[in-house]
Amino acid sequence: MNSQEKILHCYNLVADDYAVERWDELNKKHVDRLLLKEFASANKDKGLCADFGCGPGQTTKFLYDNGLKDIVGIDLSPAMVGVAGKLSPQIKFETGDLLNIAYPPGYLGSVLAFYAIVHFTIDEVRKCFEEINRVLKTGGDFLFSFHVGDEVVHFDNAHDKEVDIDLIFFKTSEIIALLDETGFNVIDAIERHPHKDMEYPTRRAYIWTGKK
Repeated sequence: MNSQEKILHCYNLVADDYAVERWDELNKKHVDRLLLKEFASANKDKGLCADFGCGPGQTTKFLYDNGLKDIVGIDLSPAMVGVAGKLSPQIKFETGDLLNIAYPPGYLGSVLAFYAIVHFTIDEVRKCFEEINRVLKTGGDFLFSFHVGDEVVHFDNAHDKEVDIDLIFFKTSEIIALLDETGFNVIDAIERHPHKDMEYPTRRAYIWTGKK
């Protein structure tokens, strides 16, 4: 499985190439844009939003451009944070660990985490949800996405660079059960088919929750 060192090595190594590939991806993802626009509208006046696993900052910038100005992009990879800061210098970016979030309890108004749990085991997802619940204000929104299924897919190459990392899929029902156990109310849960020729061929899940 994935150690933090493996994840760091992978994303530090591919940061520049990843940014080139993903920077404008939302232009072709209608469901993602609709959800993100609504999330920005619902949370623009509710305090700081943290976009965890922000990568080069494409989702962070989309929320910012749609009115959610009080936002910070957070990623485990310093190289990704560096790229994000260059692409969107008007937005704050910082390194951070979803399994050990640096903020105090009740500090955040909302949290976004698009595909930020895809390298976690189910036990790590539980820890992640507990941490997000801790740092969210009561009633705060948490929107995230992941790959649907029960497989673990190994990659030893990414953008022509040697890596050693697993992509982990989850069943939507088990994630919903875990959210209930860790103090969240599920507001919406949807799945969609992948976009042909531009995404890894898996179903995608999006879950919008609120802290109980």
